[in-house]
Amino acid sequence: MTRIKPNYFLIPLFVIITASAASYFADTGRSWYKTINLPAWTPSNSLMVLAWTIIFILTSLSILIIWNRYSSEKKFGLIIILFVLNAILNVGWNVLFFSHQLLGFAFVQAVLLSANLFLLVLLIRQFSPLAAYLLLPYSAWVLFSTILTLNVWMMN
Repeated sequence: MTRIKPNYFLIPLFVIITASAASYFADTGRSWYKTINLPAWTPSNSLMVLAWTIIFILTSLSILIIWNRYSSEKKFGLIIILFVLNAILNVGWNVLFFSHQLLGFAFVQAVLLSANLFLLVLLIRQFSPLAAYLLLPYSAWVLFSTILTLNVWMMN
């Protein structure tokens, strides 16, 4: 009989907590967000929710692949630290942008998040190209969001 490893529960739980925290802080500034100037190419709320749902699922799968197959590797600890930092940066962007309306700081946070993802993809690719590829939609979305954040900051 195959035992289910705790990480099959704990990793998705960590991702759900991260997503919930980000969503909570986004909701705190939702009424403010509706009053600011936005570029015409700003995605709808429903598209953002769909994109983030897909991103969080793919990220969970990427972490599970790394955790289950490569936890004995020398760089495993660094990869996990970068994933945790990624979660902090992700939630932090929502705090800065929505809760505190600090658009310039949110842009800097988005740049840091992009750099974090770039490092994660490079490190993970050494062990599992599939796990790295699973982060590419997230990377593309964060790059897009960084450009969007810059534009919103400039417009307001």
